[in-house]
Amino acid sequence: MNINELIEARAEIKDALTVVNAELKELNKKRVDLDYRLIEELDKQGLSRTANDSASVSINQDTVPEVDDWDVLYQHIIDTQDFSLLQRRVSSTAYKELLKLEQPVPGLSPREVRRVNFRSL
Repeated sequence: MNINELIEARAEIKDALTVVNAELKELNKKRVDLDYRLIEELDKQGLSRTANDSASVSINQDTVPEVDDWDVLYQHIIDTQDFSLLQRRVSSTAYKELLKLEQPVPGLSPREVRRVNFRSL
């Protein structure tokens, strides 16, 4: 394939992904609504699980953190050294800003990632 054919093929894929992603977004919205309605109905009937001929459903309850005060949380982490409370991911935006200011960050090194930037015309 020449460059023009590659660009045309990429455009077709982009268009197809746009359609599929729109469909996926709508399906996820419907799924969330149905899950909410299922929880309501199961709660009304005092059930935590049930099934029919095609599927089974059950309510799963989990505890997740919600940060009320980041400053207090960060201070707790510093005081206790309990960094397990944080997920291990470095902010690319903050790191790039420090690189621009020529401020090295110990433990990090830059890695260049190349991607194709594609826009339909």
